[in-house]
Amino acid sequence: MYAYDQEQQDINRMNDDYSVESSIPSNLLKNKQPHTKRAKCYTVKKTLKTKWIDGKYYDTVTINMYGSGDLGSYIKNAVTGEYTNHRVGSETEYLYFCVSNSTGIDKCNGPIHLYYDSPSQYEKHQFVLLDQRTVDAWFKRVNLIKDKYQ
Repeated sequence: MYAYDQEQQDINRMNDDYSVESSIPSNLLKNKQPHTKRAKCYTVKKTLKTKWIDGKYYDTVTINMYGSGDLGSYIKNAVTGEYTNHRVGSETEYLYFCVSNSTGIDKCNGPIHLYYDSPSQYEKHQFVLLDQRTVDAWFKRVNLIKDKYQ
């Protein structure tokens, strides 16, 4: 085994134009390459057939939403698709109202995580009404940590 290692070192010394990447197996290299940001927009058609809180009657609505990436990626607003300066998995994640869409909209990657500025933004965007206890709990949590980050 030593002879093989010595031979490989000699080959690498003779060929200065070899890159380190060319000697690393591709299955190990793919995890070291930077991930590209994808601004993927998911579109859902939702049937309401009712009068909404704004007084208008809606038969069917089309909802466009932007999911944030995995742990460590920047948080993306679910309505606008704009990136924030905060990361998924950090304490600043709790400044946002987060929901997971587990309906199978992204068949390859599992549930998508949607981050909203507030519960009311989520309600308006998704045409749902939240329980008041959920809203109060979110505001209580945000008020405890917002002074650290704003």
